[in-house]
Amino acid sequence: MVTLATPAELADRLGRDLTDVEDRQAPVLLDDATSVILDRFPQYATTPTAVSKKVCCAMVLRVLRNPNGLRQESIDDYSFTVDSSRSSGEIYLTEAEIDELRPVRTSAFSIVPGAPVVTP
Repeated sequence: MVTLATPAELADRLGRDLTDVEDRQAPVLLDDATSVILDRFPQYATTPTAVSKKVCCAMVLRVLRNPNGLRQESIDDYSFTVDSSRSSGEIYLTEAEIDELRPVRTSAFSIVPGAPVVTP
């Protein structure tokens, strides 16, 4: 299976070398992120792009930067909230990333089912 990004590219985006633990996790997490992307956008399996590589790394960086999935934490009478993404598998596409991965239409017009009819 093709992987859309490498651990070295991930480290470049992170801005530092990967720790030993991150170095072990990175290939697996990149494979997981690639699978999520290719499930929805199979065209990137044959023609990966800079955007697909960027999105793949962004998905993994969310996990590496917040490995415990904390969304909120308090100090007095300590409490914390786990991000809902943790319960859904941690690796996910945001709406903005989905928009980035959608192919850009290059034709003069497009047909959108259910769109209102426009008459000149």
